[in-house]
Amino acid sequence: MELTKTFETAHAPDTVWRGLSDVRLVASCLPGASIVEEISPDQYKGKLAIKVGPLAASFDGLIAIERKPEEKIAIVTGKGADVKSSSRVTAKMTYQVRPSQATPGASQVDIHSDINLAGALAQFGKAAVMQEIANRMTNAFVQQFEAQLAHDEASFAADAADAAAMVETSGTAESSHASGVHEAASVGAASTGATNGGATSVGPAAGMQQPQPPLQQPASPPRPRPLPTTPNQLDAGNLLWSILKDKITGFFRKLLGR
Repeated sequence: MELTKTFETAHAPDTVWRGLSDVRLVASCLPGASIVEEISPDQYKGKLAIKVGPLAASFDGLIAIERKPEEKIAIVTGKGADVKSSSRVTAKMTYQVRPSQATPGASQVDIHSDINLAGALAQFGKAAVMQEIANRMTNAFVQQFEAQLAHDEASFAADAADAAAMVETSGTAESSHASGVHEAASVGAASTGATNGGATSVGPAAGMQQPQPPLQQPASPPRPRPLPTTPNQLDAGNLLWSILKDKITGFFRKLLGR
């Protein structure tokens, strides 16, 4: 079964490509998905928990990713199985990130998937139903993905501002320290010159406070990205009911001419 989907995001292509290349970030934005183990930078063990009507399945499988950074294209292949329902799935997905044609500075992501279901869950694998489920899953993913990218960009900007403020504060403190040292040296030299005619040389004037070295500003720790939330089970049964409800509502609207 082949599925095609396109979505747009407000972020620049480079930002979106980096985000989609972070497999754990992607899994945290996809309901029911999680990364269990990293075998290599391009291979992972993953899990997908899903419920379709009365059937609940938890697929354990392998994911492999081939990336083409110059073209911002990635090919993701995966296979998994659920022991309880005797269901199996194999999938191949190709996506490409490119500049949006509608919005300057935004991105468009084109996705083409080829999915094969076998076993008990295959009875729910009709093309129209799977396309609608894919549409709703994509919408949910894009919402979470956009929020995560916006959070990361805000955190990066805040950390950069903190670093710039620390540099400015450190420079001001060092300038004040140097000025104090110069002033003390001038006072000491004047006192020595005034008493050099026969009296013993003296240091800086009495009561003159000695300049103190600048205080070291503690470094601000980097702001960590929040840990991905525990993946929820994808309840496709609810999606199927929602799809059916929309179809019935649409039918009566057409019938009544609304």
